[in-house]
Amino acid sequence: MKSSFLKQKESLLMNYVSFNHQSWSKAMNKNYVVFFNCTTKEELNSFKEELLEYPNDCQKLLMRSRRFVSGEYLFDNEWDMERTHESIHWQLAEIQWGDSPNNDPEWNYMLNRHRFLVDIGLAYLLTEEEIYKRYLADFLQAFIEHNPLNEQTKGYSWRTIDVGLRVVHWLKLLEIHRHFPLFTPELAQRMEEEISHHGKYLYDHLSIERGQSNWQVLEIAGLYSISLAYPEWASASDWRVASLAYLEESLALQVEEDGMQREQSFMYHNEVLLSLLQIIQLAQRNQQEIPELILNYAKKMTQAAASFVKPDGKQPVYGDSDLEDMTGLLQYAEGIVSPSSFAKKRPTFFAKQSFGYGEFPLENKFLSVFSVHHFQQAGLMIAKTPEDYTLFKCGPLGGGHGHDDLLHVSYTHRGKDILIDSGRYSYEVSKGRLDYKAPYAHNTIVVDDQNFNHHTDAWNSEKVASPINQKLLSHSGIHFFEGGHLGYFDLSDPVYLNRKLIHFPEGFCLISDSYFCHGAHNICTYFHFNSNDVQLTQRGLILEDLDFELISLDERMKATIEDTVVSPTYNETKSICCGILKKEIQRTDTSSYVLAPQGLIQNVEQLPVYAEDQKQSSNVVEAIKFTFEERTQQLVILQHQEPNVGRRAYRIEGKYYYGRIMVVKDNKRMVLY
Repeated sequence: MKSSFLKQKESLLMNYVSFNHQSWSKAMNKNYVVFFNCTTKEELNSFKEELLEYPNDCQKLLMRSRRFVSGEYLFDNEWDMERTHESIHWQLAEIQWGDSPNNDPEWNYMLNRHRFLVDIGLAYLLTEEEIYKRYLADFLQAFIEHNPLNEQTKGYSWRTIDVGLRVVHWLKLLEIHRHFPLFTPELAQRMEEEISHHGKYLYDHLSIERGQSNWQVLEIAGLYSISLAYPEWASASDWRVASLAYLEESLALQVEEDGMQREQSFMYHNEVLLSLLQIIQLAQRNQQEIPELILNYAKKMTQAAASFVKPDGKQPVYGDSDLEDMTGLLQYAEGIVSPSSFAKKRPTFFAKQSFGYGEFPLENKFLSVFSVHHFQQAGLMIAKTPEDYTLFKCGPLGGGHGHDDLLHVSYTHRGKDILIDSGRYSYEVSKGRLDYKAPYAHNTIVVDDQNFNHHTDAWNSEKVASPINQKLLSHSGIHFFEGGHLGYFDLSDPVYLNRKLIHFPEGFCLISDSYFCHGAHNICTYFHFNSNDVQLTQRGLILEDLDFELISLDERMKATIEDTVVSPTYNETKSICCGILKKEIQRTDTSSYVLAPQGLIQNVEQLPVYAEDQKQSSNVVEAIKFTFEERTQQLVILQHQEPNVGRRAYRIEGKYYYGRIMVVKDNKRMVLY
């Protein structure tokens, strides 16, 4: 027998329940436990005192708030989805609500989400300075007056994602107002009328067809919040049930079995997770049942985030992602999906604002620094320790936020980023959107100066490469990554690319690329270094400021250095050096490289390999011997193809070895594959 919830869900997915206008005599439910967890004035005052225990963060909040009330608009808060780095000066009367002064519509979307208003509301709570209260009233009155719902405003202030985000921020302001008045009774009532319109608009746009987009989860967070804040409204129950029904469907359509959100961006994974956590928190605080399926998705997404966060707590730049501190988000997730009974760690200011008033024991259990994880559906492979972080991509393009980064490698050693991702910079094609997405903006291989994906615009594609042959295997702290793709199979002479990467616990990597083809092709391999001081050497490249080097084992590879830019956050560029290694091949070929701290490897040489007394081509199998500064040695055997004599033991320096991928250290033979 089906549960009553599932019966309601099936009905709601088939039909919308008609909307009834609300009775404005019924304001926010006085028993509603909201985001800041304050149900009395005394609790709100205590929350204020708790916030003041973060003096540096409070000063930053007040600085941001003072800028806005003075007419200086700069969106630079942590987790701002599209940050800005140049101030726009606008007095309220001058604001052109549908315009973006920097010619990027994302600026306008940031303005209309109203997250910065929560800062200003908290600034008034912390200081009781009337300037903040006046600004809130003036801004909201102006916004409501100039942004009625119509066909024009649907393009900027009434995009559904922004409506969902905005209504959450308004509810936070009204939560403060409930015990510490921010608005006149007339303005508060007008806001609640607008919240009702927001709710109907969000409800009317729920759609299974939109279930794969991060937008719908962010919208549902807004709709569900309204349904709990105003339970006596005629449509509140329908909104609440529909929110959970569509949330289940949306999560099933956009969260992979491995826990990754499908759009191939850590940032949008985390934005979806944050909205999901808010929904669960509100349900828990207001004694509402949450389906177990939704809770399980939150746990899977949290565990995925724990696997991809860097050892320093930062969100890696990957796909359309910014460099962000994930500490507070993962603390918030811990408190919601895996609460502890022992208080050991102090919440960050972000986590404190997310939890609200009260004590929330934390262990930082999701800030993992040891992990080896293969996201098999997403095609991401990550190995990390407190010393090193290695990311290898061999997965689908994903949604519009994925990049052309097949076979890309990011690498961090002892807290220093060595190989880095391009970032996103802008979503506008005129501002280089497609350049930041392209393979030559990543640490990967380009054949014949062509992209292996073909895009029609900033978001859509007409041809996408298929990744294959993904592997992540480990032995004694050594991690072997492998992947290939068919993106160049549409060439007149098709090329199959395959990359192997071995990371060693000593802190160095061996990268080996194979190109399978019959004819001539140009190969370009890109290495984007987090460095402005890269020099050519006889055996490769030296990164003087990072004390690292790239050693090329392919004498035919010609190395050059180019100045380029990457984007750590939206709208921000940073100058770096890119090492480009080029060669022309005539048929199937292989190139290998070593990335290591300077001085670690004294010598590296390729040894002849024999099978059945026949010397094998390095395109079939390679034997690479490393000699370290203390004169110890390691031998690495990489089989790239099956030998024509069939698989046999390989003879190297008079000794016999059997295995496709093998490391020999201190006479110990470790077969990784």
